[in-house]
Amino acid sequence: MTNWNENYSLAILFFGLAICFFGVIVYLFMNYRRLLGEIKNKEKLENELLNKNTRIESLSKELANQIEYEIAQRLKSDYTHEYLFENSLNAIILTQDEDLKIIRRNRAALKLFGKKILNHNILELFSDKAHKKSVFEKITQLKTSRLRQNFRLDLCVEDSITPVVVSIYFMNFAQKITLYFAFVDISDIAKLENELHNKRIALMQKNKEEAMGKMLGNIAHQWKQPLNSLYLLCQNLKEMHQFDELNSENFEKYIQMMAQQIDFMSKTIEAFREFYSPSKNKEEFEVYFAIKEMLELFYGLVDKKISIKMQPCKIKKSLKIYANKNELQQVMIVLLDNAIEAVRERLNNGEIKEGKIRIDCAMEENIAGTKICVIRVQDNGGGVSAEVTRKIFEAFFTTKRNGSGMGLAMVQMILERMEGRILFVNEKEGAEFKVELPMQNLTQNT
Repeated sequence: MTNWNENYSLAILFFGLAICFFGVIVYLFMNYRRLLGEIKNKEKLENELLNKNTRIESLSKELANQIEYEIAQRLKSDYTHEYLFENSLNAIILTQDEDLKIIRRNRAALKLFGKKILNHNILELFSDKAHKKSVFEKITQLKTSRLRQNFRLDLCVEDSITPVVVSIYFMNFAQKITLYFAFVDISDIAKLENELHNKRIALMQKNKEEAMGKMLGNIAHQWKQPLNSLYLLCQNLKEMHQFDELNSENFEKYIQMMAQQIDFMSKTIEAFREFYSPSKNKEEFEVYFAIKEMLELFYGLVDKKISIKMQPCKIKKSLKIYANKNELQQVMIVLLDNAIEAVRERLNNGEIKEGKIRIDCAMEENIAGTKICVIRVQDNGGGVSAEVTRKIFEAFFTTKRNGSGMGLAMVQMILERMEGRILFVNEKEGAEFKVELPMQNLTQNT
C-alpha cells in the first residue's frame, strides 16, 4: 500500500515537472516568435528608411540638377539678352519714365549719336526743334494710350542726316518701368525711295515728251490741208497778178479765205494747248460731248482698217458729272490707245479683217439704286489671259515691248480721285472696260 502511494506521488511529481517543462518550452517558443517578429519589423523599418533615404537622395539630386539647369538657363538667357542688346544693329536706348534720363544704351546708339549720352535727357539728342517737339508728342501719346508709337524722321547728327524709324514703348528693366527707344536706320530704303521717285519723274517726263510728240503729230495732221489750201491760194494770187486778173474783189476774197485757214490753224493749236495744259479746276460737263470732242481732236483718222464709233446716246445733255474734263479725256485716250494696239496686233497677224472699237455711255443704277454714269469701251482685239487680268491695273506691269506699265494704273488712280471705278471683262471677241462715275446735277430732261 505504501509502495503504491510512493509510486503515485512520484508519478504526480514527474507529471508536474513535465507540465512545467512544457510550459517553459511554450514560453520560450512564444518569446522566440515575438523576438523574430520584432526583428522582421525592425528589418522592414530599416528597409523602408533605406528606401526613403534613397528616394530623398534621388529627389535631392533631381532638384539639384533642376536648380543647376534653371540657373544655367537663366545665365544663358541673361547672356543672350545682353549679347543681343549690345550687338543689335539697331540703336537702342532705355530712359527713365519720369524724367526721360538715359539709363542704358547699346553700341549702335553710341555709334549713331557719336557721343556719350548716359544720364542725358533723350530730347537733348535732337538738335532740330521740330524733331524735339515731334518726339515729345509721341512720348505723350504713348503715356496716354499705352500703345507703341512708330514714326519716321531725318536724324541730324554732326551735319549729317540719317533717315530713321523710331519705335517707343514701355518695358520693365531693373524692376522699374522704362521707356524703350529703338532707332532703325533706313538709309538704304530712303535711297531706293529716291531712286523710285526719280524714275517716276523720268517716266512722267517721258510721258510728257510722248504727249508733246503726239500733239505735234496731230497738229501737223490738222494743218496739212489748210497749208495746202494756203499754198494754192498764194499760187492763184501770183498767177492772177501775173496775168493782170487780180482786182480788188478777187483780192479781198482770197484774203478772206486765207484768213479763215489761218484762223482754223490757230484754233487747232489753241485746242491742243488747252488739252495738254489743262486747268485743275472741276466743272460740270456733259460726258457724251467731252468724249466726242476728244475723238474729233485725236482720232479723226486712225487707220482705214480700224473703225472707232461712238454709239448714239438718248440723254446726251443730262448725262453730266462734276470733275476735271481733261482727266476724263485722258482716261479715254489710255483706253482707246490700248484697244487700238490690241486690234492692230490681230490685224497684223491676220486674225481679223477689220478692227472695231465701240464707245457707249449711258445712265444706269448701281447695286445701291444710285444713278451713275457708265462708259464702256469694247474692242475685238481678242482680250487678255487670266493671268494678265489679275495684274492688269498694277503699276509697272505691262505685256508691251516698250510699255511703261503705268497707263491703266494711272486710269485707276484718276477714277478713284473722281470717286469712280473701272472694271474689266473678257468678252467673246475682245476686251470691255467699264468706267463708272457718280452723276452730278441730274435732270429729268432727256
